[in-house]
Amino acid sequence: MQVSYTAKQLEIQPLLAAANINPESFLATDYLNHFNEIVMLLEMIPDMPELMEDAADWAPKSYPQHFNDSGFQAKDLAIEAYALAPSSFRDEFENLCGKINASIQATLQGLKAVNIVERGVSPAAQALIRQRIEDMQNLLLQLNQVIHGKYEEQRTETYSEPSSEEVQSQEDIDKLFD
Repeated sequence: MQVSYTAKQLEIQPLLAAANINPESFLATDYLNHFNEIVMLLEMIPDMPELMEDAADWAPKSYPQHFNDSGFQAKDLAIEAYALAPSSFRDEFENLCGKINASIQATLQGLKAVNIVERGVSPAAQALIRQRIEDMQNLLLQLNQVIHGKYEEQRTETYSEPSSEEVQSQEDIDKLFD
């Protein structure tokens, strides 16, 4: 995809690669750490339900918030570059982040609701958790491609909230853990 950069984008572009920020997309892979940590915790929960207490502390963070809270050396540049990112990359990036956040939050809410720390995790629940993790990892791969400037406009649809038919009822979730 051919991107036309503004004068301001062209001005900071030479600084980006040295700061580990993609000079095409203006995005940094460091943001993936925000998601990778929770996905790793979720992967361990079927075998160690007590990790749910740590996972429950996770909350979505915007790209600027992540960098403000991080030890990333070029955090100010990362935040500035994000604000200047070509909309074709930033829009796809935000779309995928919305999908990942929704998936993580739905998984955590379901796990909290059935109190897996005390009840344990049934084989059916383990399979559901593993499927959701696989879905999250696929979205993270797509997000990584966008960050690296491998954007394909037709690849993903715009994020929308799941319909009531797509959301599992509490009764359905409880059945998995009994």
